[in-house]
Amino acid sequence: LSCLCSAALIRVLARPAVGYEPSFSLAELLGIRCEKQLMACCCCLVLTASLFLGPLVQHAVGVAEGATDFVSLPGGRWVAMRNLVLAPITEEFVFRACLVRLWIGAGLPTLAIIFCSPCCFALAHTHHFIEHVRRTRSKQQALIQVAFQVFYTSLFGMYSNFLLLRTGSTLAVILAHSFCNHQGFPDLAFLVNKQEPLHRHRGWLGAVYLVGIAAFALLMAPMTREFPSSFKTVVQDRQLS
Repeated sequence: LSCLCSAALIRVLARPAVGYEPSFSLAELLGIRCEKQLMACCCCLVLTASLFLGPLVQHAVGVAEGATDFVSLPGGRWVAMRNLVLAPITEEFVFRACLVRLWIGAGLPTLAIIFCSPCCFALAHTHHFIEHVRRTRSKQQALIQVAFQVFYTSLFGMYSNFLLLRTGSTLAVILAHSFCNHQGFPDLAFLVNKQEPLHRHRGWLGAVYLVGIAAFALLMAPMTREFPSSFKTVVQDRQLS
């Protein structure tokens, strides 16, 4: 329902192109259809995977040593469906495709769109407070968990906004979101806990984490540069280059 209402709002507020203004269909305005769609999806997934290079190698080592399963679905099939399919599609459509389009239409600065609009996305996760209270029976612990969740969802929202503005592909952002949900927050206990099976690998695994972060930082601009995004103007393109 939220997706339909958001798309309807964009359609109602959209106006015909005037003069030399570029003209876009509703699908293009929402990033559903764009040029170089497949390339955008591949680049965004590879870029996101580079950030998770450490956790990916850590998981591979854990599977090889029998310390973890190759595939696991915490919470069961339906929870996995929500986290990997439904949540990425609905959240990216509403909070990225529709919300960012509205902010662009309002003429807000690019940096404000990237860094401020994710607050709406992050605050939408505060309802998990009730779920955490029911599970932990502690309001203080639940508040800390929700505050941390709001923090890292804000960071992810900034990253998603960057990808959308650069590539113009909502599908690419959805795939990146699904991948991040699948990975979850990295388990760094092996660095300090001697009881962890991978503790003896902490040295080189920690180095792989750093290599992944460095690769991600270096690849962000070049891997998202060559896309004719409908979400960026010439001025925005200069600011993001």
